[in-house]
Amino acid sequence: MVAAGIGQAAILLAQGAGPEPYARIDASPYRYHGPRQEAVDPSSLDAVRVGVFTPLVGPDGGSGLSLLRGVQLAVADANAEGGLEGTPFELVVRRADQTWGSAREVVGLAYEERVWAVIGSVGGQSTHVAEQVVTKARLPLISPASNDGSLTQVNIPWMFRLMPDDRALMRRLLTRIASETGAGDVVVITSGGSDNRLRAAELERAAVGLGVRLALSLVIPVGERDVVWVVDRVEAVRASSVVLLTGPEDGALVARRLVERHLSLRLFGGPDLATGAFVVAAGAAAEGVVVVAPCDLWCGTPELSAFASRFEERFGARPDHVAAFAYDGARLLVRAVRRAGLDRVAIRDELAATAGFAGVVGELELDATGASTVAPVLAIIRGGRFDPLRTSAGCGSG
Repeated sequence: MVAAGIGQAAILLAQGAGPEPYARIDASPYRYHGPRQEAVDPSSLDAVRVGVFTPLVGPDGGSGLSLLRGVQLAVADANAEGGLEGTPFELVVRRADQTWGSAREVVGLAYEERVWAVIGSVGGQSTHVAEQVVTKARLPLISPASNDGSLTQVNIPWMFRLMPDDRALMRRLLTRIASETGAGDVVVITSGGSDNRLRAAELERAAVGLGVRLALSLVIPVGERDVVWVVDRVEAVRASSVVLLTGPEDGALVARRLVERHLSLRLFGGPDLATGAFVVAAGAAAEGVVVVAPCDLWCGTPELSAFASRFEERFGARPDHVAAFAYDGARLLVRAVRRAGLDRVAIRDELAATAGFAGVVGELELDATGASTVAPVLAIIRGGRFDPLRTSAGCGSG
């Protein structure tokens, strides 16, 4: 059965039915029509300040650190190239450790630090808070680490999102599930914060459109370590596959318990499981798990290999998807500042016109809503490594 909560209108939309929209915000160029200010001469400044807004502790602290490191590497590259006409770029970091304290931190970046743009945050909630501030401050905001499609669905010209949204991720994953399991029932297991709950809702909508039957939707309470009840419920419905929309630790715990029960089913994972942390935590239970990822980090292009090598040399760790998107987001911003000068509106206009940008995550283009058109990819875990499931020899075609 389809989980409760999807109304008839959502079902019609998922099936491609329903009335024509009154207007489409993605049908015209993404523009700002408000007031402008005179550009600042970079030689009059000690540095060109860029804000970074990210968590560094808590459940998102690891991803937040990846975001910061990706931006740091891009800014170091820019300064090695001479900064902006000889004036260096400088990062100003504010913490996003608490969602409802986020507004104060972004206000500080906009009005106290006088940054020219902000990069952040991890997840949708804090980024939505930041979005409200930058709209009033007329300050570009680049989100390299959120899959929340609603960030760029409200026609706010200062907001730019780089990762594929949850709708694209879930449709890609469910298409694979349908091809592997046919008409078999699917169980969805969710844990963590609001981002995974929103992701599960997108999966439910996509399931209706693709004809995939969702037998059961389970939520693991925060901090729950005894997941025997989860395995019992999965076994009772005799599902053909399980989708884990969880963090790496919860996903690994459930995967291990399911494998121990010797259930005949396929395991699939959301983008939070497309990490080395899940592979390590799950051990042998990770073998054969198919995950959906926001980009192809296993492609091996010269640009990606060089980025990964320099990232590991500087930080002692391999870059993840967040680090890669943050690096590209900062590079996009540096290019926009160099082309537009120190004028927030002109910087915004340059970002909105992004097309054909050769990023380490692939070619970046922003659509009329300010969202990236990068397509998600699938990978299967074999021998402790991610093996991309590409539909052709090209990278990013999974």
